[in-house]
Parts: sequence; C-alpha cells; structure tokens
Amino acid sequence: MLKQFEELAVLEQGDDGAIVSISGQGGPSVILEPNYIAHLDRVLSGVLAEIDVNPISSTHPSLKLLCAEIRTLVSTYEDTCNKYGNPESPSAARTIASALDELDELRKRFDAIIS
Repeated sequence: MLKQFEELAVLEQGDDGAIVSISGQGGPSVILEPNYIAHLDRVLSGVLAEIDVNPISSTHPSLKLLCAEIRTLVSTYEDTCNKYGNPESPSAARTIASALDELDELRKRFDAIIS
C-alpha cells in the first residue's frame, strides 16, 4: 500500500539526494537520486568483482553484510521503479551515471595532459 504523507521538509539538500523530515516519522529520512542508486550499483559490482578475484575470508562478515544491504537497496529501488512505471528506469539512470563518470575521467585525463 502506498503511504502518503501530508508534510515533507527538506533538512539538507545535496547533489545526490536529500535528508528530509516526514511528518509522523521518528527521525530524518534519506532520499537518494536515481543516479546515486546507479552509482552504488556500479560500486557494488566492482567490489563483488574484486571479491571474486580475491575471496574474503570468514573474518570479514561486515563487508559481506554491507554488500548484501546495498544489493537489497538497489534491488528494491529497481523493483519499485518497475512496479510504479517510473520513467527514470534504473537502466537509464545507470547509463546516464556511467556516461557522467566517463566524462569526468576524460576531463581528468585532459587536465593531466594540459598541465
């Protein structure tokens, strides 16, 4: 069931989301932009690829738990986008975020060449 709240106040606004206060909730909530969710998904994929190459031992359960929690966050976001027909699909957000990351990397290389 979709919950509707009458009052939402932005406490802190950032480039990748916001910290908000929702009337009736116990504390602040976090809203993440689609591009940031896509970024988390790419970071998670990189970490999982590194773990495949160098498996972590059982002495790192916190890292495994962190990866599982991020995967849950990304999956829940994707499922919600699919369920409610969000025009900003996860794959589109990943594509845009990847393109922005590539542009940033090219800018850094270009700056290094010029310097």
